[in-house]
Amino acid sequence: MGANMAGPAQQVIVSRAALDARPHPWVLTTPENAVRSYLDWISYGYRIGDSTVTTATMSAAQEVHVDSYIQLNLESSRLIDQTLTSITFGKQSVEGTHTLVPAKEHWTYRYVSTKAVNQTLSGPFSASYDTTYTVVKTAGGWVVDSVAAKALGEVK
Repeated sequence: MGANMAGPAQQVIVSRAALDARPHPWVLTTPENAVRSYLDWISYGYRIGDSTVTTATMSAAQEVHVDSYIQLNLESSRLIDQTLTSITFGKQSVEGTHTLVPAKEHWTYRYVSTKAVNQTLSGPFSASYDTTYTVVKTAGGWVVDSVAAKALGEVK
């Protein structure tokens, strides 16, 4: 793995299946589509330990957060393999140059080793969140600029 923004290059062992499981191309035509694409692509980036694959779906400010989370996991020799099991969107609101997109999300996840292919270190777990995505319009379409998430229960 090359060096991402927040840390040095590290050797990360990822299965061919994980690398090949790329999400569908992003759709940035509406705020809701942008959030869905963002979630698909950050999940993929987290799974393979590379934030650069996610950049089209988010602002530079949000990329710093995603990259930092990947680096935090890499420091513990792990990656997160997460799956969105359901999402329900609330009523969007426009505030100046951005749109707020509220959602309720349910996830399953596990932590996998960066040193052995597909070795589960802990999990599977589940988590639920109340989230609010701040989405902005760019020349390339809508992108996620920030995420406010409140866990509804314990997150491991």
